[in-house]
Amino acid sequence: MALLTTTVTSLQMSSRPEDMTPAPVFPEPIVVQEEPRMPLERYRALYRAVGEAHHWTSRLLPDDDLRREIHSRAIRLFVASSGSASVGWFEIETRPAIGESRIVHLGVMPEFRGRGVAGFLLSQAIQAGFSDGISCVSIETNTLDHPAALPLYLKHGFKPYATRRVQTPAIETRPARATAT
Repeated sequence: MALLTTTVTSLQMSSRPEDMTPAPVFPEPIVVQEEPRMPLERYRALYRAVGEAHHWTSRLLPDDDLRREIHSRAIRLFVASSGSASVGWFEIETRPAIGESRIVHLGVMPEFRGRGVAGFLLSQAIQAGFSDGISCVSIETNTLDHPAALPLYLKHGFKPYATRRVQTPAIETRPARATAT
């Protein structure tokens, strides 16, 4: 398996921002809903749709391991939808004992990129991260993620506090499906 070297930037925010990015205007409004105990198949579809191009691998797990990870009491999953279409999603890990939350994953579905969804979704994730008793929200990005990720996090008020170089497995992307004409 080929390995890719990437630089990971860790960022944090120590106070809830007052301003929130408004939802972009779509024919049907964007609704963000928490989805507790999300079915594994749905989670994998969202994860792969966003993460495959960026070599996300942390949640490519067997069923029992994935279930243990995403159905833990510390994890909250949210999906943003417009009508029947999922436009993006995020995953928050909350550690109330130490007053911290981490945005584990945040992504916009490929067909909705460039339409103002990312800033709105990040604002929603920040608000969800600053639940009762939480004084710090963190997030990480790396040089394999979408190039707009780091500038977006900085624009929303996250401050970098560490960088490190890591190796991650390269994911072979699935070939595009042929469409019938």
